[in-house]
Amino acid sequence: MSDPHFAPVAAPVTIASLLVQCQPEKLASVHRAIAAHPEAAIEGSDPAGKLIVVLECADDGAVSDLSHAFTRLDGVLSCNLVFHGVEPHPDEPVEEDAP
Repeated sequence: MSDPHFAPVAAPVTIASLLVQCQPEKLASVHRAIAAHPEAAIEGSDPAGKLIVVLECADDGAVSDLSHAFTRLDGVLSCNLVFHGVEPHPDEPVEEDAP
């Protein structure tokens, strides 16, 4: 039974950014494969074979799993973690500091 005085707390969101480097001739197929993942957003690319990917996942394990999956894509040379952080869920109210 739930307590009417307390709303359920939404789970935090794990944010990560990756630099994916691939063979330039494979850039389009790697781009499509990464973009197919709902947790991934491609925020930038370079014709030399570089992609900047931002992940919003439920936990660290999902970030790790996606990073490893991207590494195994045909034509990918490397996939490096650039940033990792955990943020409150976007639907959860943020407490402001007292003056």
